[in-house]
Amino acid sequence: MCALWLAFIALQSSAQRTRIEGRVTDGTTLEPLPFVTVAFQGGNVGTVTDTLGYFTLETGRAFDSLVVSLVGYHKVLPVAGGTTEYIDVELFASAIQMDMFTVRPGENPAFAVLRKVIAHKEENHPEHLSAYRMEAYHRVRFDLNNFTDKIKRNVLLRPFDYLWDYGDTTTDGVRYLPILLTESSEEHYYRRDPPARKQVVKGRRVVKFFKAPRISAFVEDMYVDPDLYQNYVELLEHPFPSPINDHYRRNYDYLLTDSGLVLNGRTCYHITFKPKGRSDVAFTGDMYIDEATYALVQADLAFSIEANINFVRNYWIRQNYGRVDDRQWFLLKSQVLADFTVVENSAEMTGFYGRKTTEFRNIRMDEPLSDRFYAGVDAVVIEDGALERDSAFWQAARGDTLALTPEEKGVEEMVGRMNTDPRWVRLMNLGKMVGSGWLPWGPVDLGHVFTFYSFNRVEGPRFKLGLRTNERFSKRIVLGGHVAYGLWDERFKGGGDVLLHLARAGSKRWSVGANYRYDLVQQGRTGNMIPLDHILTSAIRISGREQRMLVDDRKAYAERRGVPASPHGWAYRKEQMALGGLFQERRAEGDTVAVAGYTSAGAELVVRYAWGVKNLPGSFHEVDRGLYFLKYPMVTFELVTGFKDLWGGQFDLRSYKLKMEHQVRMNKAGFLNILAEGGAIDGSVPYPLLHTPDGNPLVLNDNHAFNTMNYLEFVSDRYVSLQLEHHFEGLLLNKVPLLHRLKLREFLLAKGYYGTWSEAGRTGPYLLSEGMRTLDRPYTEVGFGIENILKLARVDFLWRLDHLDGPKVLPFVVKPSFYLRF
Repeated sequence: MCALWLAFIALQSSAQRTRIEGRVTDGTTLEPLPFVTVAFQGGNVGTVTDTLGYFTLETGRAFDSLVVSLVGYHKVLPVAGGTTEYIDVELFASAIQMDMFTVRPGENPAFAVLRKVIAHKEENHPEHLSAYRMEAYHRVRFDLNNFTDKIKRNVLLRPFDYLWDYGDTTTDGVRYLPILLTESSEEHYYRRDPPARKQVVKGRRVVKFFKAPRISAFVEDMYVDPDLYQNYVELLEHPFPSPINDHYRRNYDYLLTDSGLVLNGRTCYHITFKPKGRSDVAFTGDMYIDEATYALVQADLAFSIEANINFVRNYWIRQNYGRVDDRQWFLLKSQVLADFTVVENSAEMTGFYGRKTTEFRNIRMDEPLSDRFYAGVDAVVIEDGALERDSAFWQAARGDTLALTPEEKGVEEMVGRMNTDPRWVRLMNLGKMVGSGWLPWGPVDLGHVFTFYSFNRVEGPRFKLGLRTNERFSKRIVLGGHVAYGLWDERFKGGGDVLLHLARAGSKRWSVGANYRYDLVQQGRTGNMIPLDHILTSAIRISGREQRMLVDDRKAYAERRGVPASPHGWAYRKEQMALGGLFQERRAEGDTVAVAGYTSAGAELVVRYAWGVKNLPGSFHEVDRGLYFLKYPMVTFELVTGFKDLWGGQFDLRSYKLKMEHQVRMNKAGFLNILAEGGAIDGSVPYPLLHTPDGNPLVLNDNHAFNTMNYLEFVSDRYVSLQLEHHFEGLLLNKVPLLHRLKLREFLLAKGYYGTWSEAGRTGPYLLSEGMRTLDRPYTEVGFGIENILKLARVDFLWRLDHLDGPKVLPFVVKPSFYLRF
């Protein structure tokens, strides 16, 4: 019934009840006003309006006035006690209140309170304790909202009429259908000195009838409890200044609306706040400050749809704090209501409600645990069996106050029905094929469908079929393989791999595997783009040449994850030969001869150090998540060795590479991406074993490559590279009249590479291929761009500053790319 009823305080009963329903709109624009505080004057009974401006308020006490307020708005209305009324409220900006920010002589009285809050932040923040631990329960629910009869009649959904039996309608007439429910029971641990945190997931449950990676990402983004005692809090991939930021005057306008207000048994100051700029990424809301300790008692936060954030029609957070053991303030409860949609300023567009409720319980202080308990780099540890907890576990985890509602129980019934409907299963498989390129077929997936046919200058028309097992086959064993054939070279190619996840303890995981590949590769190409044999690859080239090599590659490896460092080690055999011409060698007598191919064999070690990575459960075909905006850089070290005469190897070599990746938050100035790398190769080896910087002669932009460089343009055996990309997140464009409505975002970039080829390599027998060269000075490219175009496109304007004399070099290019971000 009350789908958007966000707060309902101190409900009491009596013989005659007063019930007020209504809607609040802006008196000037007539637009609905969400998150407006509506309360009976002189009491603590109140609520806030929903995303369409509607509210419902009921009490058994006698009141004769209703106060409707928001930052910049204020209105008092008479009401009749003991009756039911419907009221349309039009709010106009209050000149008297706004004058308090700029006109009133002397200091804004809110500043005096805020100075005290800042002065007491450290003692009121639990992180000043030597240690603490607590239990946490999270629940997230997603509802489809604003769906119409037209959607019900959609040809894809028409066979599932029973789906709508599980829907409901809010008091203001908005239809919604619960479609996803997740629960998580956790333990959180903190130690101040030396600093350490740990989160142990005791149980996690997901009830859904679809597999949509972006919705799953939304769910993870809902698991947020902003720490307002920090100067900035991250929400939906954006940094928001806290309303109690040390430099609070830079970001917000404040109004002290009340003092002596009793909330949760504490006497409070009531302060409202709003961003200084309408399109600023900042909060609008209210906070209640304890008059005795200057701690947060409650905070209500929202942000404007004019902020440069995508897919969010409304977002509301309520945080309730309490004093534990009459000693220390802690966040005890957090609630989130989000309204996601494609068009933010449309109240009619179909979208999703995301609701999250979190309770923190059984808080214990100053009981530090051992170093061994905190050992490892995993910020999140998943207990064995956490994903298979029974109903008794979840009933205990919910406690007395958070039992499942009838709607939430209905989600389980609906999901069970949908997942056993073969028509729905076929539809979901089709959606997965379009989204991922893999078509589920029982325990295996067929794909990649966009590589079934492609064309290149070596093979001509190429046909390929791939298979891989999925979780219906096994959750521990992954098998895969493919076969391909080219009409021009009349050669079959293929490969296969096997991966075994061994017994797992917590988040520590051993894996062993092996793979074989006999196929074409393109040296100097990142794995960040579409597959090499994608149907579009040949169609989107704009420069450079194609020199694919046929490799015969065998590997066996072991991997361990979830320890202070994640090493991988394997032995392998590798053969290479050129198809666009043979390799060239220089003999001692000065003659040049052609060589069909080379063999290298040896071992490889990779160590990646990523402190604080969240290894959350997911499909084993998914890439690692949580690698962005870590507190410390992610560092990777690679050692590749080759041994002559081992398994037919022809070379003794040592190759070293050290790479550092980091995304640095710069708060209101956006963020900076840093990718630095350096390496060295010891030994005289042919160019396929030298380092070739990753180029990109395709139409589409590749963030990890040099986008004005061609494949195999430069080689080196000693090199360094640096890539910088500063995203300003609309810092400048948000201030341009009218243009700010498009929510465009600007960025700058610069990339450089320098490498040398040692004397031993230059004078050795192995020659470079035609068109390849070494560097006598650094290679650089710079550019700027606009992103978030129509919420999915980015355009880079790129200039190549050096080495413009090479063949098929483009000094300036414009490249698009496509992705989704909040």
